[in-house]
Amino acid sequence: MCAAMQPNETLLDTLLELQILDRVERSGWVLRGVSDPESVAEHSFHVLFLVWCLGREIPGLDRLRALELALLHDLAEVRFGDLPRTASHYLPPGSKHAAEAQILADLLAPTDPEVVARLEREYRQKATPEARLVAACDKLQLMVKVAHYERWGATGLSEFWDHPANFPDDEFAPVRRLFQELMERVGRRPALSR
Repeated sequence: MCAAMQPNETLLDTLLELQILDRVERSGWVLRGVSDPESVAEHSFHVLFLVWCLGREIPGLDRLRALELALLHDLAEVRFGDLPRTASHYLPPGSKHAAEAQILADLLAPTDPEVVARLEREYRQKATPEARLVAACDKLQLMVKVAHYERWGATGLSEFWDHPANFPDDEFAPVRRLFQELMERVGRRPALSR
């Protein structure tokens, strides 16, 4: 990470700092003892890929904006780390979002600050189909990774299948279809409530 947490001055500063994302492990996997867990960079790539593939099947969707949202959705973790879901219980309400917004502003200072702020706000509020698609693909990628790790022999991950909040919402038919196919392939049934 940066020696001093301040706004980056040049695009090169930002690019050099972002190299760290491939070393920031996703904390949920670490906490469950998954060996060689995916990094934030790996996760982000897979979410981008899902948005790119599935977004083309959604009429009226601004796919470029959805891709921009997917690209930014976890960049703050380069300075903040990948906090486990339980961490939000211990943080003041809104503090995680405020910190992430400030990190993105500092991290991406050499780019267009207004665009960064608008995209961060849009993703956080989930008020647009593009933001909701990214959130759905984020959840879908999580469950694909669960299935992948289980196939590789990881144990103790059934809690992900038992927690309906991990499942993508049914708003987008392509996401729903792919998630149902995943559950059929791994022999799972959906949890009853969300």
